[in-house]
Amino acid sequence: MKNLGKATVAAALLATGVSPVLAATENKTEVKSNKTAAESSSKKTSSPESSKASSSSEASKSSSSVASSSSKKAAKKSAKKSTKKAAKKSTKKATKKVAKKATKKSTKKATKKAAKKATKKAAKKSTKKATKKVAKKATKKSTKNTKKAAKTTKKSTKKAAKDTKKAAKTTKKSTKKAAKNTKKAAKTTKKSTKEAAKNTKKAAKTAKKSTKKAAKKASAKSTSASSTSSAK
Repeated sequence: MKNLGKATVAAALLATGVSPVLAATENKTEVKSNKTAAESSSKKTSSPESSKASSSSEASKSSSSVASSSSKKAAKKSAKKSTKKAAKKSTKKATKKVAKKATKKSTKKATKKAAKKATKKAAKKSTKKATKKVAKKATKKSTKNTKKAAKTTKKSTKKAAKDTKKAAKTTKKSTKKAAKNTKKAAKTTKKSTKEAAKNTKKAAKTAKKSTKKAAKKASAKSTSASSTSSAK
């Protein structure tokens, strides 16, 4: 505890720019000076009378002791005051320095944290806004494309229905015409077949007639030849 007190005093003296050794030397010099002054005073006041010499010597010693004690006490008080003042000043300075450093560090840390937080918040907000904007734009475009596709599909369906109706009408017309042609062809074929049959019958009749005629002619010729041969 004593060493700690000495160290504190030394630190305080150093903080004020006063050397601890120098301070101790000054105190010793002051005590010695007071002692010398007391002795000198004692010598001056001493009388050649032997009866008073002893009293003067005692008074001188007492005066010297009091002076030394006062000087020591004053020096101690002065040193204590100086030490306390220096310690207070040093503590105040150190506290101020520490506080300043801590404040600076704290401020820097807080600023950094705030900046980081603000940047993160801004980035998040910006990303959210951009995403929302892109999504909205994409949805709008998709809706537009869907509407356009629906319109195109409707148009295509309408055209396909029209074409189908037209094709059905054409097919009906073609079928009707084909049926008419088939009927006409069948009628013509029937007529041709009937005519051919009639012609065949006529031809057969003519052929029969011709055959009969030829046979009759041949028979007549044969009879004539037989008659001629008999006449000879």
